[in-house]
Amino acid sequence: MKKFYLLLFIILCLLLSSCNSQTNSSQDLPSNLTLNQAINLAYSDALDWNKKAKLIDATSIDSDEEQTGGDGKRRYWNITFGVPDTNDLFLVNIHDAKINEHAEFPNEGEVRTENYFVKDLSDIKYDSPELLEKAKEITELYPGDVFAKGYNFGLTTDPEKNLVLIKIVGWDEERKNMKYVLFNGENGELYDEFEREQYQ
Repeated sequence: MKKFYLLLFIILCLLLSSCNSQTNSSQDLPSNLTLNQAINLAYSDALDWNKKAKLIDATSIDSDEEQTGGDGKRRYWNITFGVPDTNDLFLVNIHDAKINEHAEFPNEGEVRTENYFVKDLSDIKYDSPELLEKAKEITELYPGDVFAKGYNFGLTTDPEKNLVLIKIVGWDEERKNMKYVLFNGENGELYDEFEREQYQ
């Protein structure tokens, strides 16, 4: 009988240990996402909204109190979807690797043709971590410390050239001018680089 209770005790200990490890692993899930991770998370939500939904753009949101994004990841994202040849929009907001909320905007703005959308998510061959490193090699790019803290990231399209563009956002060394570095999302090549006056 003692052996039975000993065996039962060992089994209970193993079960509790397994439960604790599962709880810890769920708590260890990353709260920061790369650009592509955020898009993929939002995409399933968009398909529930409309099976024909396609990606229009994505952007990280400056909601952190400290500098972040140095690893190419952010906690907060807005991802916008639509349906070609309509003016319906669907916005997905992400906080800490979870969909925080979404909103439908029917008949919002002008009708968008196919060129305003990413045809397929597989067309996005590059991601924010590797392109951030590339941007810092190409130009002196520094994290923001007051507004747009750290590094920020986005995705858009060039409808005239039908290209997917990934945007890496930082600052000049004095933190006076915001700098954008655009890359072709399909081949990782530099598309454009420019500065925008932020402070007078």
